[in-house]
Amino acid sequence: MTHAGKLAQWIGDGHRGVEIGAGASPVQGLSPAPVYVDCFKSFGAAPNHADYFGHACALPFHDHSLDYVIASHVLEHVANPVAALAECYRVVQPGGIIYLVLPDRRATWEHGRTLTTVSHLLDDFRHGTTACDDTHIEAFVHEADWSRFEPDTPEAEVPARRAQLARGMHEAVARGEDINIHFHTFEPGSVREWLTTLMAAHAGVPRFWWEVLEVTGHFPAANPNGILAVLRVQKNWSARAHHEAFRLRTAGDPHAALRSEAEPFDAWAARTSGLGGAR
Repeated sequence: MTHAGKLAQWIGDGHRGVEIGAGASPVQGLSPAPVYVDCFKSFGAAPNHADYFGHACALPFHDHSLDYVIASHVLEHVANPVAALAECYRVVQPGGIIYLVLPDRRATWEHGRTLTTVSHLLDDFRHGTTACDDTHIEAFVHEADWSRFEPDTPEAEVPARRAQLARGMHEAVARGEDINIHFHTFEPGSVREWLTTLMAAHAGVPRFWWEVLEVTGHFPAANPNGILAVLRVQKNWSARAHHEAFRLRTAGDPHAALRSEAEPFDAWAARTSGLGGAR
């Protein structure tokens, strides 16, 4: 199983879409390439390459304007992944595709972390959780398999390194800053349960009209630590009418999906100090 094969199966060429948080390693296999949005200047030592500033919970596109959204190894970095799905749902046209890859905790340094429950994900939405939040820090730091997370750290130094990392994150939150961690953990069964649960009505949580086309573990074959989830968005008659009016009004202009306030990534990076982040 490869991205190229799955993208050909579920999206195909000739469509207009976005990839969120591709960093320096975008998903390959689509023509034309998607628009790339990111909210960080780099990932580790590698500079990120993007077209516009944006993040999973605030995409610079009009409602119902895109054929697809791709987010590969992104939602685990989002403190409120239901809000991120709501944003993906907003920008995708009726019949469009949301293509997600999430890490399977069992195949990563998170194999010892507690599996995030669906009720926890719903509660994060109800509470409006943001990345300036310290409730996930302890699990991230103290339940990680440090031999895989930071393999160069001598075993005797691991407790001190854990404490240092946790302290720095708590201090950042106390200053009102966002943190960039894996907030939640996933397995194929929990991902399917989560996406299916969101198809029904729940107090304080939006209902998503979509079809779960696929949830597959051990993805991709070359690095089988991920979970592929593919959704086909099905919206109501009002959204369908809105999309059709947008299509006619823009005459298929591939740039029309962008909002007027969309900021080119290079301009944003030039005026922004630090690594960036959500705003």
